[in-house]
Amino acid sequence: MNARAGEDGMFERWSGRLFYRVFLPIAVVVNLGLGLVILTYLRPEGSLGWLEVTTGAFCCVVAGWLAASAWSKSYWGKAMARQITAWRQIADAIFTWLEEVPLPAESLQRLKRSLDEVYAPR
Repeated sequence: MNARAGEDGMFERWSGRLFYRVFLPIAVVVNLGLGLVILTYLRPEGSLGWLEVTTGAFCCVVAGWLAASAWSKSYWGKAMARQITAWRQIADAIFTWLEEVPLPAESLQRLKRSLDEVYAPR
């Protein structure tokens, strides 16, 4: 069962990378291009003309939103990686210190079990 969970996690990572590296940039370019084409060729007359202008502007907004979501995922992913690295270094320092302090083995085993429960893959 754990092997299957690992395969699912690998598929999710692969599909996430595919989405953010291939589909999202294509979607941004298509939406921006569509919006600019619509806005370039318009000479709005009446309510239908302004509806076309609104449609073109909406396409540009969607392109901007998609680009912002890709940037946000990239930025926060890197920020999370930095935080994980920092916390791992802190935990390593604490465990190095704990190894030098005389503590009962039972207390260390309870601490290890607690950490394993928190860190267990879901």
